[in-house]
Amino acid sequence: MMKRAAGLACLVLVATSSAAQDEVYQADKKYSFRLIGDALAREEWTWDIFVSPTQTRKEDRWRLQARPRVEVGLGKLVLGVGGDFNYSKDENTKLAAGAFPLYRDNYDSRDARVDLAFASLKPASWMQVQGGRFAMPIAFTEMIWDRDLRAQGGALTLAVRDRGPVRRLGVTGLWSRGSHVFDDGRTTLITAAADLDLRLGENTSLELLAAWMDWSKITTMDARIRRQNTRVAGQFIFDYEVLDFVARLRFGGTVPVQLVGDLCLNTKVDEKRKGIWLAAVLGSLRTTVVRGEYVFADVDNDATLGAYGADDFLWTTGWKGHRLDLGGRVTDNASLHLVGQLQQFYGSPRPAERDLWVKRVRAELRFSFGPR
Repeated sequence: MMKRAAGLACLVLVATSSAAQDEVYQADKKYSFRLIGDALAREEWTWDIFVSPTQTRKEDRWRLQARPRVEVGLGKLVLGVGGDFNYSKDENTKLAAGAFPLYRDNYDSRDARVDLAFASLKPASWMQVQGGRFAMPIAFTEMIWDRDLRAQGGALTLAVRDRGPVRRLGVTGLWSRGSHVFDDGRTTLITAAADLDLRLGENTSLELLAAWMDWSKITTMDARIRRQNTRVAGQFIFDYEVLDFVARLRFGGTVPVQLVGDLCLNTKVDEKRKGIWLAAVLGSLRTTVVRGEYVFADVDNDATLGAYGADDFLWTTGWKGHRLDLGGRVTDNASLHLVGQLQQFYGSPRPAERDLWVKRVRAELRFSFGPR
């Protein structure tokens, strides 16, 4: 308990003191230095985790995380480096009795590691080149790409902005390898994506994204992150070439609203190949005191490569479920969230587990520091 309280105090101190130095130094546009990042303190309870046809278990755990980073701007070039520091009640690399031999989380619960190390060059207003380990430049939903994971490789984005009703029209090419927190070997992702952001009215916009993803060398990844994709004797039997289509409809005003729809399709299989992600967001903690987000998802076993999807739902494919996130702004740099989830692993290889609904509740204190 003392260790948890001390860790929480450190997170509060980091968030408040660092907020006071948003721009450590900015002499002019040719040179800038920024210290930014985020942190969280989480308590989590999960019920009805399958053990056997006659037994389930409950799990509760807490987690502290801090992700500071430094960015140096040198004219059109930005260099960045950041760390990821985690400490949790559980050791999530040690598997519970009766559990599948897999890692459910996309983080190591007791670890300090490099999170970001990148260079970003904008030689022109319509071009950006990124290399190293950087935030995913394509606006996937969590069905495809967990927010905590980074692309590692290179990306090129070409985009024009503010041309009549077109707020943005862009294309992005990405090559990435070694992107997971755990050992994904030589697993390689090649992606081409196009996005269009249209102004429909004074406070209304529609953003469309179409992406093609080709995953290769997937047999080189650690078996413990192969997760719920179809396997025989632990080995993949399908390829994963995925099409993803996302639409985001946004309404501005006093209380902003966002509606999200995402459909993905694995073109390399004939069945169990579709994923649906639907979300509705009411409010924004930047402009309103409270924010609510509801998500419904239904993801077939082989809709996408399961190693890289969101880890919040215990499974990344072969499941359906709901999530409700209610958040309130505490300060300009901190918010308190209560998250409830209900999910079913209908794609389980264990028939007795397929009709079981697992419940999860989280309480989170989230911090950000530096300019937003």
